Amino acid sequence: QGNEAFKARDYPTAIGHYTTAILADGNDPTFYLNRAAAYLKLGKNEDAERDSTKVLSLNPNNVKAFFRRGQARRPLGNFDGCPPRVKSFFIDFNEALRLEPSNISVKNELADLEKASREMQAKPPRRRRVPIEVIEPEADKHPATKDEPLLQPVSSRDLRSETTQETKEQPPRKPQTFADAKQARASKDVRVSGGIFRPSGNHTIVTRRADQASREPTSGTAATAPVRSPMTLFDFTKSWNSLETDEARWKLMRTIPPTSLPALFQASLEPDLLKSILHTLQAVCNPSTRSAVRDYLTALMRVQRFGTVMLFMDKRERQRLESLRQEVESL
Repeated sequence: QGNEAFKARDYPTAIGHYTTAILADGNDPTFYLNRAAAYLKLGKNEDAERDSTKVLSLNPNNVKAFFRRGQARRPLGNFDGCPPRVKSFFIDFNEALRLEPSNISVKNELADLEKASREMQAKPPRRRRVPIEVIEPEADKHPATKDEPLLQPVSSRDLRSETTQETKEQPPRKPQTFADAKQARASKDVRVSGGIFRPSGNHTIVTRRADQASREPTSGTAATAPVRSPMTLFDFTKSWNSLETDEARWKLMRTIPPTSLPALFQASLEPDLLKSILHTLQAVCNPSTRSAVRDYLTALMRVQRFGTVMLFMDKRERQRLESLRQEVESL
């Protein structure tokens, strides 16, 4: 069943069948070897490397195990600062060629590595140019002479004449008569804002200045906060479930870089959430968003437990994934 699913390019289902076979018989290297091939198809290089190493522990001279482990380790390596001959994947390919000198696939991989090595050596090293600005102290335009002291006396009080000093704002004078007080009240811009009203007519009115009223918060629609990228899986799930349309959910997903999805979900991806995400990706997929949908789908397939979660999906959801994958690959 695993081989049939692999031939049908249903790699998550194939991984599930191979895992079931490993649980039944963990000493058969064929199951680990086949599951490593399915992991390579999904880009899960770490898992493919682990299964290939397990095969070599059971069968140290397995050529396919060396070859597939080299394929899994190559994307994890880096040519910068180190020639490829010292890389572990280069050692795996050489060991596979030693065991089977006529293997064409191994020879092609080694030739590709040699070509990549020559291209890296031919490229000049990158040099980072950092602009340096030299700041020299400005020369003293009036150097002190022998007759002039180096230090000038400084007074702690203002030596300017009283005529040049800035005038300070004087506090308003208190009214001397009732007429002056009434005129002062009339000149102020005040409005009645409450008070105590008595039957006798001696009301206590509380007034408020116009500048104080202007500081009151005005009613209106608050500015909507921009959509923020969720920091944790809990925040993402909460925000995702609160949205009702595929367009809004797609907008939320675009705030997360595709390469950050494996770190965000880790090993906590749930079937219901995956089903909802696949539905949204298929709904928003069009010629203008096809490239972005492909990036998110590829990153989603690299999440831990993706193959295990797909086992809990029904046939319709697996067909949705295959249809979406073929649609984005046609780009």
